[in-house]
Amino acid sequence: MKYKLLVCDFDGTLYTDDFKVTQNTINAVEKYKQAGGKFVIATGRLYQAIKPFAQLFNLTDEIITYQGSGVYDIKTDSIILSNEIENKLAIKLYQYMYNTYGEITSPILFYEDKCIVEEENEYNKIFSQIVKVPLTCVNKKLDVYVADNNINARKILFLADEKFIRHIINDLINKFGDQLNVNQSSKALLECVNIKASKANAIKWIAERYNINQDEICAIGDSENDNSMIEYAGLGVAMGNAMEITKSVADYICDTNNNDGVAKFIEQVILK
Repeated sequence: MKYKLLVCDFDGTLYTDDFKVTQNTINAVEKYKQAGGKFVIATGRLYQAIKPFAQLFNLTDEIITYQGSGVYDIKTDSIILSNEIENKLAIKLYQYMYNTYGEITSPILFYEDKCIVEEENEYNKIFSQIVKVPLTCVNKKLDVYVADNNINARKILFLADEKFIRHIINDLINKFGDQLNVNQSSKALLECVNIKASKANAIKWIAERYNINQDEICAIGDSENDNSMIEYAGLGVAMGNAMEITKSVADYICDTNNNDGVAKFIEQVILK
């Protein structure tokens, strides 16, 4: 089998729009594993939010979380690769966003595998329901919370008005692009991680642990935050439902997440 390492995004890739992992997908992944392949999930989710699905696929090794800023060992629930946003930079980012886009964005902090917000609102409640992680409300601005507790950020998110999200992302890249990896992971969600953190860098780190060559890696995703791994892999695949910016960097476009795209690709391409 040519591709020894298969890495898949979760939301919009393995996960359907009605929040399910199909049995066809589970079966296809198991066939790939039985054929000798190593399967890894690479997600922007918190570890606690993705571990139940890793168990659904009977995974026991590494899982890539937080857009690559944290790689966890599933057996021990411990983080084995970490890149955080340093305290002062996190404060600077929050303050800039409050002053510039405060009315059209809702900030979230990922720290110690928690989803931290100032207070609950209709937007972060929906986010919490989707990722199945409770919100931790601190009742203060997040720049103040980060400063008061002298903490670093695993990941910083902003729920943003869809009309403005690309403008905001381009602005943040212009102002913080030498320090932060800024990208879009859904229609209304922009994410910031350490500049050294990406799904591609996490995949490279895992592949080196198992002596897997770059041309033996296949990566599948649907959003801009997947672009780095799709471009890095020997075979980069975009879902049929992927963003156009993601399709543009892929070698191959498979069926959609709602039509067993990953399962079909494994059966029809990887295993043949």
